Amino acid sequence: MQITVVDITENPLVLIAKAARVSHRSEESNLSSDKELVQKLVNWGHFSVLEAATATFLIEGISRACTHQLVRHRHLSFVQESLRYVGPMGDHIIPPSVAASPPYNVKMKELADNALALYQEMVASGIPKEDARFILPIGTPTRIMVAGNFRAWREVIEKRGLNPHAQWEIKELLNEILTFLVAAAPVVFQDLADSTRIR
Repeated sequence: MQITVVDITENPLVLIAKAARVSHRSEESNLSSDKELVQKLVNWGHFSVLEAATATFLIEGISRACTHQLVRHRHLSFVQESLRYVGPMGDHIIPPSVAASPPYNVKMKELADNALALYQEMVASGIPKEDARFILPIGTPTRIMVAGNFRAWREVIEKRGLNPHAQWEIKELLNEILTFLVAAAPVVFQDLADSTRIR
């Protein structure tokens, strides 16, 4: 899995604090007071002003199983690689539990390799990629660009990244994204990184 930061709001605390001050007609603003204000808002759970700041990531080499879970969070925005137009790339993603369980890891890899070979054979015979793709396993790697405001990122990280019942791949993905977000806006995201639920 590879995650690339495409864009994160520059000076997110300044923007969030400016949005927060609209409701109280407050004009006092400097980095110290902005940080203090945003910290209070996060502590109080007043997250609407976090929607002023955004982050966009390009994620490559995750399974379609993972993206199926991710796109359920409709408050984020998505553009995913289309297998109608391009063929699959990269090795089939095998879950750690299967990778550690011979002979199932071998059988899963063989099955995925056979599915890919059949896909390639069908495309070579003239079957459209959009039809041949039906044979591809859910562990087929993909690319997806995901954009969201800070409030949306907090919510999806709490629900999928920090939830011990969430699937391993989406937890790994969101914990890596959380690392980028903490670096960009620690006041907004540090409490999530400090969570005892993080894995």
